[in-house]
Amino acid sequence: MTDAHPPDDGDRPDDDGQRTNRRRVLGLLGAAAVGAGVARGEEVAGALTSLAGGGADSTERPVPVTPNEDVLALVPDAEATHRATSSGRWAAGGTWDGDVPEDGARVVVEDGVTVTLDHRETARLDWVRVDGVLQFAPDADTHLGAETVVTTPGSLLRIGRENRPVRSDRAAGVTFLDNGPLDTGSDPNRLSRGLLAMGVVESYGAETTSWTRLASHPERGDSTLSLPEAPTDWGPGDRLVVPGTNPEANEDEEVLVRRVDGTTVHLDRRLEHDHVPAADDLDAYALALDRNVRFESESAETKRRGHLMFMAPGNTLRYTGVYDLGRTDKTRPFTDPIHGVPPEDAEEHPNVKARYALHFHITGIEAAAHRVEGCCVWGSPGWGYVNHHSHADVVDCVSYRVVGSGFVAEAGDERGSFRRNFALRSEGSGEFLDSRRFRTGEERPGKVDDFGHGGHGFWFQGPRVAVEGNVAAGHRYYGFVYWNRPLVDWELRPGEEIDDRRGTVPNFPVSLVEGREPLKESDHVTNGHVSSAYLNLKSFQNNTAFASGGGLDVSRHQFGWGHTRLGEWSRIQGFTAHDIGPFVTHWGKEVDPDRGNRRGGNAGITMRYSHNVRVVDARLVSGRGRDGVGFNRNVPYPFHVSIEGGDVEGFERGVNAMVRGVTNVERTRLANRRNLVVEDGHHHPTRRVRLRDVTFERGEVDDPAGEPVEDSDERRPEPRGHLVASLNEFDDIGPRELFDPDETLVLDGREVFYAEQAPDHVPVPDRSAFDELGDHGRIDELVGEGADASDVVGLSNRELYDRFGFAVKGRPVPDSAVADDRVTAGWLGSEASAERTVWLEAEAGEYGSPWVREESESASGGAYLTTDGVESTDEPPREGHLVHEFSVPEGEYHVFGRVRAPAGDADSFWFRVDDGEWIRWDGLRTRRGWAWEAVEDDGGEPRAFSLGGDHTLTVAFREDDTRLDRLAVTPSRTPPVLYGEPSETRA
Repeated sequence: MTDAHPPDDGDRPDDDGQRTNRRRVLGLLGAAAVGAGVARGEEVAGALTSLAGGGADSTERPVPVTPNEDVLALVPDAEATHRATSSGRWAAGGTWDGDVPEDGARVVVEDGVTVTLDHRETARLDWVRVDGVLQFAPDADTHLGAETVVTTPGSLLRIGRENRPVRSDRAAGVTFLDNGPLDTGSDPNRLSRGLLAMGVVESYGAETTSWTRLASHPERGDSTLSLPEAPTDWGPGDRLVVPGTNPEANEDEEVLVRRVDGTTVHLDRRLEHDHVPAADDLDAYALALDRNVRFESESAETKRRGHLMFMAPGNTLRYTGVYDLGRTDKTRPFTDPIHGVPPEDAEEHPNVKARYALHFHITGIEAAAHRVEGCCVWGSPGWGYVNHHSHADVVDCVSYRVVGSGFVAEAGDERGSFRRNFALRSEGSGEFLDSRRFRTGEERPGKVDDFGHGGHGFWFQGPRVAVEGNVAAGHRYYGFVYWNRPLVDWELRPGEEIDDRRGTVPNFPVSLVEGREPLKESDHVTNGHVSSAYLNLKSFQNNTAFASGGGLDVSRHQFGWGHTRLGEWSRIQGFTAHDIGPFVTHWGKEVDPDRGNRRGGNAGITMRYSHNVRVVDARLVSGRGRDGVGFNRNVPYPFHVSIEGGDVEGFERGVNAMVRGVTNVERTRLANRRNLVVEDGHHHPTRRVRLRDVTFERGEVDDPAGEPVEDSDERRPEPRGHLVASLNEFDDIGPRELFDPDETLVLDGREVFYAEQAPDHVPVPDRSAFDELGDHGRIDELVGEGADASDVVGLSNRELYDRFGFAVKGRPVPDSAVADDRVTAGWLGSEASAERTVWLEAEAGEYGSPWVREESESASGGAYLTTDGVESTDEPPREGHLVHEFSVPEGEYHVFGRVRAPAGDADSFWFRVDDGEWIRWDGLRTRRGWAWEAVEDDGGEPRAFSLGGDHTLTVAFREDDTRLDRLAVTPSRTPPVLYGEPSETRA
């Protein structure tokens, strides 16, 4: 082929690299692709796979199979009835090799030929194949009706131009005709009926205000909308929709514009519902549904609709409408899986995947970005805007009445952005969001790795797409979902497995990962690729969800890659969820938030199987006195989560603390029936909960009789309060969790004690409880030699501690602890204990060689100390010490260090207080990040120091490259959390 693009008046950039790729593809396709027949399938597939950024030369990862050879087979050149052989107008006879195309025509626009459509063509065409250029005049009303349109590599389909969009008083359209059921004889893969673009597509409609916040909340009876500024190109007869705010009923209202007076839009009728959110400062909205460039289906029947599939990079769609497109039905599992077992009715009722409304299909994550702006997808049984193994920027767009998910990053390695988009109303499947997941060895029909079907605004299979300023409303399930497990849409290599929880298959080029050196150096990297499950969120800022069955669900984020390098955690910034309601199944049953291990919806944010997330400045408002959870988590996997600067109001539970690792809540307002709940504790890593500068207020939720019991209509009474800490039942707890001395729960630097730590409380009252507790071997370790595990039966905490040195959570409540209104049925450590803690930045002490100061965003003061090239394992060195001076009131103290031990031969220091004996502080356990560890002698019990007045603390190197960030000298026996007090969590 030659370059068939006409002059473009400078509005279309010339991408030399992209054009070179196309020409190489065309060389492989050869004359057969545009002449007498179709090129060999393996040549076409190889060429187009290379164009998509894959292939054996560019990656070790298997490349998903693409259907491009099948696409060309839909429009065989030899079967054309009409050929455009000269550039000119569609309606001009001289453009064609014979007559102008008529009903049933099979049309080829030859390479080197430009055909201009400048009228509304009435012929009902069978198919159109574009090898050259087909363009729609921007100054005329234009329309083309065909069952299938295919553009080949190197071609151009253009509607309007960047500097000459289709005039706002004109319309351009393509209708995909319904000529009966799909012909599976000639099209066994059901690809036809739609636009299948292997060349570039450019579509420029007239600019319009796609959606807008309203200046005031519309109420029932209103016939006008007040906007913050005058809308662009809204006029009489335009269709708008005003989203409802009720999560339990569809109260969206479709209206027509009667006229526009500045910032006031007059409607054709009065509104039937209030569109008032849960707080005065939250927004109401209006969405515009009409665009003057339209792709649409002639039939609304699901099986007979058209679809858009773009298979080359660098397409542009601006202010273009997509109406009643897409055939993949997300109310059912798809029937052509690569992995798993199809549903039992697959042959009788086929439901082929990848036939979506607007779909960028395997065009390469490193290729030129698609640009989609101001578009509208209205009505699709599956997905709306789909980025699949591609690079796409989708901005200021609307999806409306899309069944599965409005905006989708499908496979996990996608790049680009979703910015300032609005996803309204997805009915969903009524199934749990992961009900169709596949895992290796699973043979149940319908378990085919089918996601994004639950009724969501935005579904992300991976984290590397920027998500900013979007709104999701009216969804059956969560408005936003991160399911960060790569979609394995290729045949598995030897040794690869698909796990339902962890996403370990490497799918993302390390060369595209910014920073994250520890990950790049880890064994998670294979052949230059790492699983996208281990990557950070590119950006998630200022997004909003309302009137839905949940706000944001984060699942499989860095699962199996937990660390405490806080500066490397992902950030969820400025998220708002309000008017959140229950998830309702396809059986019409409301699901409790905790059902199915916290898959029940009715939560502002839920963390499941995820680590290393900071939630900053979130606002979660239940609204209308509903139950639910502001911040939920599943059991027992999520950990290392920080909630900073948040506001959580109106829920039955405000925050459910993580069951493992770090939960940090600071500078946050909680106004709920139970503000913060600590329960379901588990080990590995030990739970550390820190609360600081938290404002506790009693919310306005009615006080129900109790919390529903899972799978039961019974209700059990639950304490109402601010900080509610409780232990698990014995059938879900072991001795390690019950007697764990290391778990940390602190409020403004003061230790919080459980009610079960009362001195006279008997934790194991009888033999039955002892048997239910189980793990008697662990109890044997605790009681030591000369005693039997069963000796704990019937002993109070005080008796256990006096006899064996342990009690519930390590020790009984001390006499200095006090009752506090913020702590329900528990106690708070004395304020004096918190005030007596001394905090020492390592680099602020006196030190010299061989100590080296290193900068780090994860260090508490921005720096830490380490040594380089020295060791002194047998005895303390005579020089090269780090010295701190401090003063404390008289009492017993413990010393903790915020340390990092990169390896087993770099995990120790020498330590002493004043001129006392040197302690071999060895066996530091932290590897991936910073952690607080007690000073202990050679891996023994933590040391206690009797101190009072002025003292000197000395640390000396023992093994090279062991790192020290901060020290705490404290009366508390529990380790600090994150940076410790009084440091705030740093950006």
